[in-house]
This record gives sequence, C-alpha cells and structure tokens, in this order.
Amino acid sequence: MAATFISPYAASDEISIGDGVALLKETGHPISKSTLERQCRARGVTLVRRGRANFASWTALLKVHAAWVDGF
Repeated sequence: MAATFISPYAASDEISIGDGVALLKETGHPISKSTLERQCRARGVTLVRRGRANFASWTALLKVHAAWVDGF
C-alpha cells in the first residue's frame, strides 16, 4: 500500500544543504557543505535561501553528489 501524505509540502523534495550533507555522509563519500553548494552552483541547481540556510531539491543533490564522486 502506498503511503499518503497529509502535508501540502509532500510533493516537494526540498532539503537543507546541511541536512543533505549529513545524509550524503552515510554513502561513504562525505562532502562538505561549501563543496556541495559550489557544485550545485556549477551545475545550475537552484538554491533557495530561507533564513540562514540554503535549500535545494534532494533529487538534484543526489545527482550533483554522484557527478562529484564520479569525477574522482
């Protein structure tokens, strides 16, 4: 059975860069916050500033991270 979401924001996969860095650390290929933000800008990923944190699409962060890891 598929999970249902009550939140109106469920369709968005937006995540803060800091939370993304913490999740990506679990892949075995950690990346710093500044490097992830720099890689996002280089690849045209939209970063949205909310308060003191930048947010981006989790899907886009996964793609950016994969490209960054493959670049080694």
